Amino acid sequence: MKRRSIYVFVSTALAMLVPAPGRFVYGLVLVLQMNLLMLIGILTNSLTKKLSLETEAPVILLGVTVAATIIFRQFLVLLNPELALTLGFIIFLMPISFFFLGYLFNETEENLSKRLKFTFSHLFTFSIYAILYFLVRDIFGYGTITYFNSSFQIIEKVLIAEDKVSVFSILASIPGSLLFSSIILFIHIVIRNRYNIIKNMEACE
Repeated sequence: MKRRSIYVFVSTALAMLVPAPGRFVYGLVLVLQMNLLMLIGILTNSLTKKLSLETEAPVILLGVTVAATIIFRQFLVLLNPELALTLGFIIFLMPISFFFLGYLFNETEENLSKRLKFTFSHLFTFSIYAILYFLVRDIFGYGTITYFNSSFQIIEKVLIAEDKVSVFSILASIPGSLLFSSIILFIHIVIRNRYNIIKNMEACE
């Protein structure tokens, strides 16, 4: 994944997270799915190239990621049917989006280990942003924090009284989540640009 692709990936990932319910537990599940699909996508693409199946690679990649998503959803159904039902079609947005960003998997100037290391170093950063995104929406949008117990059931703990949440309740809505995700993306870009500036200054010294 080249640096020019990072912002496209982050924007697309945020677009997938915006329609999701603003609960912390849903964020954890979607971030886990995103990391698994990215890993499967890179490994699948690498395998198709070793088998000289570059022409069929897009179809294979789409089929594998969709199949992985179906299996992932079935695990959710077994563990917590309510969770799988609530997320619904959002689970299937991810493989489709990754397919349209298929060129991210097709950059082969580096070997597999380097590509995995570079990709997941950036994906880890975004995962932190995404988790914080859902955590803030849960706490300030609903006045609660949700988490899983040992039986994978969703537990809700009230942190802020209902009458005090109304001011920030917009974060629980899709327009509010869109605005908040835009702020997160802006922060991500600013931090990365400053990091690149500092890195270039050090290189010039």
